[in-house]
Amino acid sequence: MSTLLLFILFGTISVSVSAQNTEMGQHGPGGPPEHMRQSDGSVWINTDIITIMANGEFPQFHFWYTVDDDGAHARFMTSFVMIAEFEDANDDGAFQTGEEIHFAPLAAYEWTLTTGTVQDGGVTTEVWLKYTKSGVKSSMMPGVAPAALDGMGSVQRYEDTTIQIWGHIYLDDYVGEVTDDHGSHANYSVAGGSELKIDIEIGNFPFSSEDSMVAIQTLQRERVVTGNQDPQLNRHRIQTCERIRNTTIDSNMNWTTTGGNETRFEAMNGTDIQRIDFIDYELGLAQGFFSWLDTALITWPGGATEAVPVNVSYVPTGIGLAVYLAYPYFDNGSILHDPSIGLYPDGVPNISSSIDIVLISGIGAVSLLAILIVLIRKR
Repeated sequence: MSTLLLFILFGTISVSVSAQNTEMGQHGPGGPPEHMRQSDGSVWINTDIITIMANGEFPQFHFWYTVDDDGAHARFMTSFVMIAEFEDANDDGAFQTGEEIHFAPLAAYEWTLTTGTVQDGGVTTEVWLKYTKSGVKSSMMPGVAPAALDGMGSVQRYEDTTIQIWGHIYLDDYVGEVTDDHGSHANYSVAGGSELKIDIEIGNFPFSSEDSMVAIQTLQRERVVTGNQDPQLNRHRIQTCERIRNTTIDSNMNWTTTGGNETRFEAMNGTDIQRIDFIDYELGLAQGFFSWLDTALITWPGGATEAVPVNVSYVPTGIGLAVYLAYPYFDNGSILHDPSIGLYPDGVPNISSSIDIVLISGIGAVSLLAILIVLIRKR
Protein backbone atom coordinates (compact mmCIF):
# COMPACT_ATOMS: atom_id res chain seq x y z
CA MET A 1 0.00 0.00 0.00
CA SER A 2 2.81 2.40 0.97
CA THR A 3 4.70 1.56 -2.24
CA LEU A 4 1.59 2.28 -4.31
CA LEU A 5 1.05 5.61 -2.55
CA LEU A 6 4.66 6.62 -3.05
CA PHE A 7 4.33 5.78 -6.74
CA ILE A 8 1.26 8.03 -6.93
CA LEU A 9 3.11 10.74 -5.03
CA PHE A 10 6.06 10.87 -7.43
CA GLY A 11 3.72 10.61 -10.40
CA THR A 12 1.79 13.62 -9.14
CA ILE A 13 4.99 15.63 -8.72
CA SER A 14 6.17 14.92 -12.27
CA VAL A 15 2.78 15.71 -13.82
CA SER A 16 2.48 18.96 -11.83
CA VAL A 17 5.93 20.20 -12.86
CA SER A 18 5.24 19.39 -16.50
CA ALA A 19 1.92 21.28 -16.46
CA GLN A 20 3.51 24.26 -14.68
CA ASN A 21 6.33 24.60 -17.20
CA THR A 22 3.84 24.42 -20.06
CA GLU A 23 1.74 27.23 -18.53
CA MET A 24 4.66 29.51 -17.68
CA GLY A 25 6.23 28.96 -21.09
CA GLN A 26 3.47 30.76 -22.96
CA HIS A 27 4.55 34.10 -24.42
CA GLY A 28 2.81 36.54 -26.72
CA PRO A 29 -0.84 36.44 -27.79
CA GLY A 30 -2.66 33.14 -27.42
CA GLY A 31 -6.10 32.22 -28.68
CA PRO A 32 -8.72 34.80 -29.72
CA PRO A 33 -10.46 36.74 -26.91
CA GLU A 34 -13.88 35.46 -25.86
CA HIS A 35 -16.79 37.13 -24.10
CA MET A 36 -20.12 36.26 -22.53
CA ARG A 37 -22.92 38.04 -20.69
CA GLN A 38 -24.10 36.73 -17.34
CA SER A 39 -27.67 36.76 -16.02
CA ASP A 40 -26.84 39.74 -13.77
CA GLY A 41 -25.92 41.84 -16.83
CA SER A 42 -22.16 41.69 -16.30
CA VAL A 43 -19.89 40.99 -19.26
CA TRP A 44 -16.93 38.63 -18.94
CA ILE A 45 -13.94 38.74 -21.30
CA ASN A 46 -11.37 35.93 -21.33
CA THR A 47 -8.00 35.46 -22.97
CA ASP A 48 -5.19 33.06 -22.15
CA ILE A 49 -3.74 35.72 -19.82
CA ILE A 50 -6.50 37.95 -18.43
CA THR A 51 -10.09 37.63 -17.27
CA ILE A 52 -12.14 40.84 -17.06
CA MET A 53 -15.56 41.25 -15.45
CA ALA A 54 -17.40 44.44 -16.44
CA ASN A 55 -20.17 45.41 -14.00
CA GLY A 56 -23.58 45.49 -15.67
CA GLU A 57 -24.85 48.51 -13.69
CA PHE A 58 -22.09 51.14 -13.82
CA PRO A 59 -18.53 51.50 -15.22
CA GLN A 60 -16.38 49.14 -13.19
CA PHE A 61 -13.83 46.48 -14.19
CA HIS A 62 -12.51 43.58 -12.11
CA PHE A 63 -9.52 41.82 -13.66
CA TRP A 64 -7.24 38.92 -12.76
CA TYR A 65 -5.02 36.23 -14.28
CA THR A 66 -7.04 33.58 -16.09
CA VAL A 67 -5.04 30.78 -14.44
CA ASP A 68 -6.19 32.09 -11.04
CA ASP A 69 -9.39 30.80 -9.43
CA ASP A 70 -11.73 33.79 -9.83
CA GLY A 71 -8.91 36.08 -8.71
CA ALA A 72 -8.24 34.35 -5.37
CA HIS A 73 -4.51 35.15 -5.51
CA ALA A 74 -4.58 38.54 -7.23
CA ARG A 75 -7.69 40.45 -8.20
CA PHE A 76 -7.65 44.15 -9.14
CA MET A 77 -10.41 46.69 -9.77
CA THR A 78 -10.84 49.97 -11.64
CA SER A 79 -14.06 51.96 -11.15
CA PHE A 80 -15.21 55.23 -12.75
CA VAL A 81 -16.67 57.03 -9.76
CA MET A 82 -17.29 60.76 -10.24
CA ILE A 83 -17.37 63.64 -12.71
CA ALA A 84 -16.52 67.12 -11.51
CA GLU A 85 -16.06 70.66 -12.77
CA PHE A 86 -13.28 72.58 -11.05
CA GLU A 87 -11.25 75.76 -11.23
CA ASP A 88 -7.51 75.18 -11.13
CA ALA A 89 -6.77 77.50 -8.20
CA ASN A 90 -3.08 76.56 -7.89
CA ASP A 91 -2.54 76.48 -11.67
CA ASP A 92 -1.00 72.99 -11.71
CA GLY A 93 -3.45 71.59 -14.28
CA ALA A 94 -4.66 68.87 -11.89
CA PHE A 95 -7.62 68.44 -9.53
CA GLN A 96 -7.44 68.96 -5.76
CA THR A 97 -10.26 68.90 -3.22
CA GLY A 98 -11.54 72.42 -2.62
CA GLU A 99 -11.24 73.40 -6.28
CA GLU A 100 -14.56 71.78 -7.26
CA ILE A 101 -17.50 73.85 -8.52
CA HIS A 102 -19.99 71.04 -9.20
CA PHE A 103 -19.73 67.25 -9.08
CA ALA A 104 -21.87 64.12 -9.36
CA PRO A 105 -21.33 60.40 -8.63
CA LEU A 106 -21.44 58.42 -11.88
CA ALA A 107 -23.38 55.63 -10.14
CA ALA A 108 -26.31 58.09 -9.85
CA TYR A 109 -27.00 57.63 -13.59
CA GLU A 110 -28.38 54.81 -15.69
CA TRP A 111 -25.79 52.97 -17.76
CA THR A 112 -26.25 50.65 -20.73
CA LEU A 113 -23.57 48.04 -21.34
CA THR A 114 -23.27 46.66 -24.88
CA THR A 115 -20.65 44.36 -26.36
CA GLY A 116 -19.53 42.81 -29.63
CA THR A 117 -16.61 41.46 -31.64
CA VAL A 118 -14.49 42.28 -34.68
CA GLN A 119 -13.56 39.34 -36.88
CA ASP A 120 -11.08 38.83 -39.68
CA GLY A 121 -11.26 35.66 -41.75
CA GLY A 122 -13.52 34.01 -39.18
CA VAL A 123 -11.07 34.75 -36.31
CA THR A 124 -12.03 37.12 -33.50
CA THR A 125 -9.39 39.86 -33.50
CA GLU A 126 -11.13 42.18 -30.99
CA VAL A 127 -13.76 42.03 -28.28
CA TRP A 128 -15.27 45.40 -27.37
CA LEU A 129 -17.74 46.66 -24.81
CA LYS A 130 -19.30 50.08 -24.24
CA TYR A 131 -20.89 51.85 -21.28
CA THR A 132 -23.33 54.59 -22.33
CA LYS A 133 -24.67 57.05 -19.75
CA SER A 134 -28.32 58.07 -19.81
CA GLY A 135 -30.74 59.59 -17.25
CA VAL A 136 -30.69 59.84 -13.48
CA LYS A 137 -31.42 56.67 -11.51
CA SER A 138 -34.41 56.55 -9.20
CA SER A 139 -32.16 55.27 -6.40
CA MET A 140 -28.46 54.62 -5.83
CA MET A 141 -27.16 51.07 -5.96
CA PRO A 142 -26.08 49.63 -2.61
CA GLY A 143 -22.40 48.82 -2.19
CA VAL A 144 -21.16 51.30 -4.81
CA ALA A 145 -17.78 52.88 -4.04
CA PRO A 146 -18.50 56.44 -2.86
CA ALA A 147 -17.11 59.51 -4.59
CA ALA A 148 -14.27 61.24 -2.77
CA LEU A 149 -16.54 64.26 -2.25
CA ASP A 150 -19.43 63.90 0.20
CA GLY A 151 -23.06 63.91 -0.88
CA MET A 152 -24.84 63.63 -4.22
CA GLY A 153 -23.58 66.95 -5.56
CA SER A 154 -25.25 68.27 -8.73
CA VAL A 155 -26.71 65.11 -10.23
CA GLN A 156 -29.40 66.91 -12.24
CA ARG A 157 -26.88 69.35 -13.68
CA TYR A 158 -25.14 66.58 -15.60
CA GLU A 159 -28.25 64.68 -16.65
CA ASP A 160 -27.76 65.66 -20.31
CA THR A 161 -23.97 65.34 -20.33
CA THR A 162 -22.97 62.50 -22.63
CA ILE A 163 -20.39 59.97 -21.44
CA GLN A 164 -19.29 56.84 -23.25
CA ILE A 165 -16.64 54.48 -21.88
CA TRP A 166 -15.40 51.93 -24.40
CA GLY A 167 -13.19 48.92 -23.74
CA HIS A 168 -11.21 47.03 -26.40
CA ILE A 169 -9.11 43.90 -26.04
CA TYR A 170 -7.16 42.70 -29.07
CA LEU A 171 -5.81 39.37 -30.25
CA ASP A 172 -2.54 40.94 -31.41
CA ASP A 173 -0.58 43.96 -30.23
CA TYR A 174 -2.21 47.21 -31.33
CA VAL A 175 -0.31 50.41 -32.20
CA GLY A 176 -1.98 53.81 -32.37
CA GLU A 177 -1.38 57.55 -32.18
CA VAL A 178 -3.18 60.75 -31.22
CA THR A 179 -3.40 63.16 -34.15
CA ASP A 180 -5.16 66.47 -34.62
CA ASP A 181 -5.36 69.03 -37.41
CA HIS A 182 -1.72 69.93 -36.77
CA GLY A 183 -0.20 66.44 -36.86
CA SER A 184 0.76 63.62 -34.49
CA HIS A 185 1.16 64.29 -30.75
CA ALA A 186 1.34 60.91 -29.00
CA ASN A 187 2.09 57.28 -29.80
CA TYR A 188 1.05 54.21 -27.86
CA SER A 189 0.82 50.44 -28.06
CA VAL A 190 -1.69 48.05 -26.53
CA ALA A 191 -0.56 44.54 -25.59
CA GLY A 192 -2.65 41.87 -27.29
CA GLY A 193 -4.46 39.47 -24.97
CA SER A 194 -3.48 41.17 -21.69
CA GLU A 195 -4.55 44.83 -21.85
CA LEU A 196 -7.96 46.50 -22.09
CA LYS A 197 -7.73 49.81 -23.96
CA ILE A 198 -10.37 52.23 -22.68
CA ASP A 199 -11.77 55.26 -24.53
CA ILE A 200 -13.53 57.92 -22.43
CA GLU A 201 -15.64 60.36 -24.48
CA ILE A 202 -17.40 63.30 -22.79
CA GLY A 203 -19.71 65.77 -24.53
CA ASN A 204 -22.39 68.40 -23.83
CA PHE A 205 -20.72 69.42 -20.59
CA PRO A 206 -22.27 72.52 -18.92
CA PHE A 207 -19.15 74.59 -18.16
CA SER A 208 -19.60 77.48 -15.74
CA SER A 209 -16.81 79.52 -17.37
CA GLU A 210 -13.97 79.30 -19.86
CA ASP A 211 -11.54 78.96 -16.95
CA SER A 212 -13.01 75.74 -15.54
CA MET A 213 -11.91 72.18 -16.22
CA VAL A 214 -13.33 68.64 -15.98
CA ALA A 215 -12.10 65.77 -13.83
CA ILE A 216 -13.07 62.11 -13.91
CA GLN A 217 -12.36 60.30 -10.65
CA THR A 218 -11.36 56.65 -10.94
CA LEU A 219 -10.86 54.32 -7.98
CA GLN A 220 -8.00 51.81 -8.12
CA ARG A 221 -8.00 48.82 -5.79
CA GLU A 222 -5.12 46.35 -5.63
CA ARG A 223 -6.64 43.88 -3.18
CA VAL A 224 -10.20 42.82 -3.92
CA VAL A 225 -11.26 39.92 -1.69
CA THR A 226 -13.48 37.30 -3.32
CA GLY A 227 -15.62 34.59 -1.78
CA ASN A 228 -14.99 33.69 1.86
CA GLN A 229 -11.26 34.30 1.64
CA ASP A 230 -10.03 37.11 3.89
CA PRO A 231 -7.41 38.26 3.20
CA GLN A 232 -6.29 37.23 -0.28
CA LEU A 233 -3.51 34.67 -0.52
CA ASN A 234 -1.16 37.33 -1.89
CA ARG A 235 -1.02 40.93 -0.71
CA HIS A 236 -0.33 43.79 -3.09
CA ARG A 237 0.62 47.42 -2.97
CA ILE A 238 0.07 50.29 -5.41
CA GLN A 239 3.10 52.10 -6.78
CA THR A 240 3.11 55.23 -8.91
CA CYS A 241 5.70 55.42 -11.68
CA GLU A 242 6.73 59.08 -11.67
CA ARG A 243 9.59 61.23 -12.91
CA ILE A 244 10.90 62.29 -9.51
CA ARG A 245 9.59 59.58 -7.17
CA ASN A 246 7.73 56.28 -6.98
CA THR A 247 5.10 56.53 -4.25
CA THR A 248 4.02 53.30 -2.52
CA ILE A 249 0.42 53.16 -1.32
CA ASP A 250 -2.02 50.68 0.25
CA SER A 251 -5.77 50.88 -0.30
CA ASN A 252 -6.41 51.23 3.44
CA MET A 253 -4.26 54.37 3.69
CA ASN A 254 -6.18 57.63 3.99
CA TRP A 255 -4.68 60.99 3.06
CA THR A 256 -8.05 62.76 2.97
CA THR A 257 -7.96 63.56 6.69
CA THR A 258 -6.92 66.97 8.00
CA GLY A 259 -3.67 68.03 6.39
CA GLY A 260 -3.94 65.59 3.50
CA ASN A 261 -4.72 66.39 -0.12
CA GLU A 262 -4.35 65.13 -3.66
CA THR A 263 -0.81 64.82 -5.03
CA ARG A 264 -0.09 65.84 -8.60
CA PHE A 265 1.33 62.97 -10.67
CA GLU A 266 4.75 63.87 -12.09
CA ALA A 267 4.76 62.43 -15.61
CA MET A 268 7.75 60.43 -16.85
CA ASN A 269 9.84 61.98 -19.64
CA GLY A 270 10.35 60.26 -22.97
CA THR A 271 6.99 58.45 -23.04
CA ASP A 272 3.39 59.36 -23.81
CA ILE A 273 2.03 56.64 -21.51
CA GLN A 274 1.94 57.11 -17.71
CA ARG A 275 1.03 54.35 -15.27
CA ILE A 276 0.42 53.07 -11.78
CA ASP A 277 1.39 49.47 -10.94
CA PHE A 278 -0.12 46.82 -8.65
CA ILE A 279 2.84 44.98 -7.08
CA ASP A 280 3.03 41.69 -5.18
CA TYR A 281 4.35 42.41 -1.68
CA GLU A 282 6.41 39.24 -1.28
CA LEU A 283 7.96 39.02 -4.74
CA GLY A 284 8.19 42.74 -5.47
CA LEU A 285 6.76 41.83 -8.89
CA ALA A 286 4.45 44.14 -10.84
CA GLN A 287 1.38 42.16 -11.91
CA GLY A 288 -1.35 44.65 -12.83
CA PHE A 289 -1.51 48.28 -13.94
CA PHE A 290 -3.69 51.30 -14.64
CA SER A 291 -2.20 53.54 -17.34
CA TRP A 292 -3.21 56.54 -19.41
CA LEU A 293 -2.06 58.69 -22.29
CA ASP A 294 -0.91 62.15 -21.21
CA THR A 295 -2.67 63.60 -24.28
CA ALA A 296 -6.40 63.81 -25.09
CA LEU A 297 -8.22 64.98 -28.22
CA ILE A 298 -10.84 67.74 -28.33
CA THR A 299 -13.27 67.89 -31.26
CA TRP A 300 -14.68 71.41 -31.53
CA PRO A 301 -18.01 72.38 -33.14
CA GLY A 302 -17.50 72.20 -36.88
CA GLY A 303 -15.08 69.27 -36.63
CA ALA A 304 -11.74 70.93 -35.87
CA THR A 305 -9.54 68.81 -33.59
CA GLU A 306 -6.98 69.82 -30.96
CA ALA A 307 -4.62 67.66 -28.90
CA VAL A 308 -4.45 68.81 -25.26
CA PRO A 309 -2.47 67.69 -22.17
CA VAL A 310 -3.98 65.44 -19.49
CA ASN A 311 -2.82 66.02 -15.92
CA VAL A 312 -3.43 63.57 -13.09
CA SER A 313 -3.60 63.71 -9.30
CA TYR A 314 -4.11 60.94 -6.76
CA VAL A 315 -5.01 60.35 -3.11
CA PRO A 316 -5.64 57.16 -1.08
CA THR A 317 -9.12 57.34 0.45
CA GLY A 318 -9.09 54.40 2.88
CA ILE A 319 -10.80 52.03 0.43
CA GLY A 320 -8.57 52.51 -2.60
CA LEU A 321 -6.56 55.02 -4.57
CA ALA A 322 -8.57 57.86 -6.13
CA VAL A 323 -6.94 58.84 -9.43
CA TYR A 324 -8.27 62.01 -11.11
CA LEU A 325 -7.94 62.48 -14.87
CA ALA A 326 -8.15 66.25 -15.54
CA TYR A 327 -9.18 67.74 -18.91
CA PRO A 328 -9.18 71.38 -20.10
CA TYR A 329 -12.19 73.42 -21.26
CA PHE A 330 -13.99 72.04 -24.35
CA ASP A 331 -17.34 73.85 -24.31
CA ASN A 332 -19.80 72.80 -27.06
CA GLY A 333 -17.31 70.19 -28.18
CA SER A 334 -16.26 66.76 -26.92
CA ILE A 335 -13.09 65.21 -25.52
CA LEU A 336 -11.66 61.72 -26.08
CA HIS A 337 -9.03 60.15 -23.82
CA ASP A 338 -7.37 56.70 -23.65
CA PRO A 339 -6.50 55.02 -20.35
CA SER A 340 -5.89 51.25 -20.01
CA ILE A 341 -5.98 48.43 -17.48
CA GLY A 342 -4.11 45.17 -17.79
CA LEU A 343 -1.76 42.51 -16.50
CA TYR A 344 1.91 41.85 -17.12
CA PRO A 345 2.21 38.37 -18.72
CA ASP A 346 5.54 37.79 -16.93
CA GLY A 347 3.82 38.27 -13.56
CA VAL A 348 1.52 35.23 -13.78
CA PRO A 349 1.28 33.80 -10.22
CA ASN A 350 2.57 30.28 -9.64
CA ILE A 351 -0.90 28.94 -8.84
CA SER A 352 -0.08 25.25 -9.19
CA SER A 353 2.73 25.30 -6.62
CA SER A 354 0.53 26.07 -3.61
CA ILE A 355 -2.03 23.50 -4.70
CA ASP A 356 0.67 20.87 -5.30
CA ILE A 357 2.23 21.44 -1.87
CA VAL A 358 -1.10 20.75 -0.21
CA LEU A 359 -1.70 17.72 -2.41
CA ILE A 360 1.81 16.33 -1.89
CA SER A 361 1.63 16.92 1.86
CA GLY A 362 -1.67 15.06 2.02
CA ILE A 363 -0.42 12.10 0.02
CA GLY A 364 2.80 12.05 2.04
CA ALA A 365 0.86 11.95 5.31
CA VAL A 366 -1.31 9.07 4.06
CA SER A 367 1.80 7.21 2.86
CA LEU A 368 3.50 7.63 6.25
CA LEU A 369 0.37 6.41 8.01
CA ALA A 370 0.28 3.32 5.76
CA ILE A 371 3.92 2.51 6.56
CA LEU A 372 3.25 2.80 10.30
CA ILE A 373 0.25 0.48 10.00
CA VAL A 374 2.39 -2.15 8.22
CA LEU A 375 5.13 -1.93 10.87
CA ILE A 376 2.62 -2.26 13.72
CA ARG A 377 1.04 -5.32 12.12
CA LYS A 378 4.46 -6.99 11.69
CA ARG A 379 4.99 -6.72 15.43
